[in-house]
Amino acid sequence: MSNSLMHLLLLPTRLSLWILSLAYYILVYGTAGITTCLVLIRIAWTGFKDPYGTFQWTVRKKPPDCLKDPALGDHAYLKGRSSGLRFHYVTKGDHRKPLMLFLHGFPENWYSWRYQLQEFSYHYHTVALDLRGCGDSDAPDRLEEYSLETLLYDIRDTIDELGHTSCILVGHDWGGMLAWHFALERPDMVQNLIVMNAPHPASWLDAVLRRPSQLLRSGHACFFQLPILPEIVLSLEDFKLVRSLFCGKNLGIRNKSKWLTETQLEGYLYRLSQPGGLTGPLNYFRSLLSNTLYKHQDVGVPCMLIWGEADNVLVEGMSGGTRPYLSPNVLNNSPAFIGSSGGEFIKSGFREAHKGISADLRSLVLHAKISPRTPPDYRFRRASERVPKLRHTANSELLLCGFSVFALKLWQRVGKQ
Repeated sequence: MSNSLMHLLLLPTRLSLWILSLAYYILVYGTAGITTCLVLIRIAWTGFKDPYGTFQWTVRKKPPDCLKDPALGDHAYLKGRSSGLRFHYVTKGDHRKPLMLFLHGFPENWYSWRYQLQEFSYHYHTVALDLRGCGDSDAPDRLEEYSLETLLYDIRDTIDELGHTSCILVGHDWGGMLAWHFALERPDMVQNLIVMNAPHPASWLDAVLRRPSQLLRSGHACFFQLPILPEIVLSLEDFKLVRSLFCGKNLGIRNKSKWLTETQLEGYLYRLSQPGGLTGPLNYFRSLLSNTLYKHQDVGVPCMLIWGEADNVLVEGMSGGTRPYLSPNVLNNSPAFIGSSGGEFIKSGFREAHKGISADLRSLVLHAKISPRTPPDYRFRRASERVPKLRHTANSELLLCGFSVFALKLWQRVGKQ
């Protein structure tokens, strides 16, 4: 009787959460459908005007010289203990110094951190990793092998294999999202967190639910959920859309004086042009939906968020929306959030800010308090195991959570009687 009453009282909450999830999926795939129609119209128009130029792309035969520049660091490989995959990375600096681990975004590889590898190698053991499916790292075929917990194991294994117990974790775009999640799950392995243009996972959810226009601005992420078609579209006109992500008017580097040279662009296009080279990076977006609908606890490590204010993909103000998800002691002792007038790829214009940021990082390291190390057999939680967060949610969510607490209290009292 008491169990039946409990299930009955919890039914409105479960039903509301199910409707919320359904609405989210409808928004995502509805946006994907709209984006697909616009993309197909564009392809038909450009194909009609120049069929030969539109439907052609070149597979690069050998890596460009910029990827082999010894001044950028030493190339090496490590084997992931959890996955057995081989990961490529570039390292520079004394391995006895604190580890600074860089995680790239889409559609990049280790090369996007070339300036940071050189600048910070004087004080840290700098390592730029090719994430699984990207660059010269192994690329599994199955989508299930790009789940969030699997990617977090990759980061943990990398830190362990490099001979460190913790690191200063730096991430941009998708690498930034992974950095947030890793700091939430393994604060004992993160001395300090630096994220570029990637909101706290819960801040992203709040922005989508409160401003559905965010999904329209992120139409490419919804479009990437589809199979095969995104790989074809990104390859057209010899990867013209990929090029626009780096040097386009809306998404790329705004300052023309800092635009990538053709050789630097080839540093990214070389691996992406190989057969299946786009599938691995796109699988990060395709695994997005299994992780987005869950909120997380506060970030408990010192952190710095660097944000390009002219970002056309993420809604304005999302950077400030991350503040409620920082522990009060962390928020009070972390450097101020930094806004950049440039676009999303702010790393390429990051050299001028290196000295000031480097000083902030040294300050963070000196004052960091590292929690006791978790046993090495720590298991990352699956998305369904993460506990929803109560603070900084929509009013309807607070009411549902309050009703759930009331129902549980009532059930406990009925059980005692």
